[in-house]
Amino acid sequence: MPTIRTQLNSLTGLRFFAAMAVVLYHLRIYVPQLSDGLAVFGYGFTGVTFFFILSGFVLAWSYRSDVRSGRFYWNRFARIWPLHMLTMIASIWIPLLSATSSATFSAVPFVVTLTQAWIPGSPFLTSFNGVSWSLSCEAFFYLLFPLLFRKLGSHRSVAWIAGGVLVALALVGLSLSSFASFSVADYLLGTMPLYRLGEFVLGMCLATVMNRGWRPRFRLVHAIGLSAISLVGLTTVSLIFMGTSGGLPVIYANLAMIPGFLAVISASASRDLSGSSGRLASSALVRLGQWSFALYLVHELVLRVVRPLIGEQPVGDALMAAVIVIFASIALSGLLHEFVEKPAEKWLRSLRGSKMKPSATPREVHHPGK
Repeated sequence: MPTIRTQLNSLTGLRFFAAMAVVLYHLRIYVPQLSDGLAVFGYGFTGVTFFFILSGFVLAWSYRSDVRSGRFYWNRFARIWPLHMLTMIASIWIPLLSATSSATFSAVPFVVTLTQAWIPGSPFLTSFNGVSWSLSCEAFFYLLFPLLFRKLGSHRSVAWIAGGVLVALALVGLSLSSFASFSVADYLLGTMPLYRLGEFVLGMCLATVMNRGWRPRFRLVHAIGLSAISLVGLTTVSLIFMGTSGGLPVIYANLAMIPGFLAVISASASRDLSGSSGRLASSALVRLGQWSFALYLVHELVLRVVRPLIGEQPVGDALMAAVIVIFASIALSGLLHEFVEKPAEKWLRSLRGSKMKPSATPREVHHPGK
């Protein structure tokens, strides 16, 4: 009989905060009048790292060994593809939402199949709805997940694997950046599925050791503190050595945030398992967390519509516009989740006779792009 896993609602609540970090990161880019006030969100792109780790954790935690690979792949397709296609079509046919000047219809086969990030130096990486590059990474992770799950499940020293993966990520990142420019290293590694797979595997390792009984000895407040210290440290170092015009390389920032993210996920999951979830598992935050995938996919499109209207407006007017963008994006994400994402997923899963309900487990996030 398959093991019944406890629902980890706190992780669903955390998704909203990670998605909002990405929203504020893009807001800082699209509304330069607010860039100084939103300086701490200059590293909001690390929300992608959080989502990759969380995705690996949730899949490994909830995966049933009696589910065939074919059904697993179909369920993943049902989860992300309908909303991805809707936002892609919107970005093509609504002139204000055109993604980039380099986007051409030759990118369509790659973006539709979510393989645009699989090509080194891909010219299609941010075509149409640019944030979908991270979904392309997720598709790569999904392809390998059943094999990785079996390998981890049969290995006794999962913690050593996690340590090795973390060291490998650091060595590859440092090595490439020492031979090439930071921008080249960021471009090649920051969106390369094979490199970002390490973050996904770290989440899988964490879920595996927790499934085997390990629990963190630190509290959630300590884990959040570690993440906050890492973020403030990144911002401070960046301001001291690079000023307000630049930031530390993407790969360095991601590496710096990984320990804190692992700590937050493990501490939150541990609280859920102990029955003392707290506010992160409140119905309001869980609902917002469920909307986070849609929020991630639509927020930059909303920004593209609003940006010409903001122009060179004073800071006060730009701030008001930013608040409207945030609330409009959240409201739109709720509508898309309820009336597109959920019904489409349910219908597609029913075609394969899936026994898993769409909301049976806390679903992984398909994150924020840069």
